[in-house]
Amino acid sequence: MDYRQPHEVLLFFGKGRNWEQGNKDCLVAQQQYYYQLQLEGKVLRTGLQVHETGLFVSLFVDSDAALFAILEQDPALREEVAEVLQAIPLATGIREAI
Repeated sequence: MDYRQPHEVLLFFGKGRNWEQGNKDCLVAQQQYYYQLQLEGKVLRTGLQVHETGLFVSLFVDSDAALFAILEQDPALREEVAEVLQAIPLATGIREAI
């Protein structure tokens, strides 16, 4: 898979280093941030994880550089109240998966 090309990514967020003492308002700002990206067509779906504390985001990016730019602007990541636990790239075509 060529990560310089457009692809979908699943992001799973969890508690960050500053979870206990951090400003939890940034978690609301995080949800609003990804909702705005959804309105712009970059985010396919968001939701709260059922069995874990944290957000789930499915987004479509032009490249990993675009993904990094999105993550750099995430309010909860900047405050280290949340962290990316897992980022899973998805092959969108059968040829990519083989």
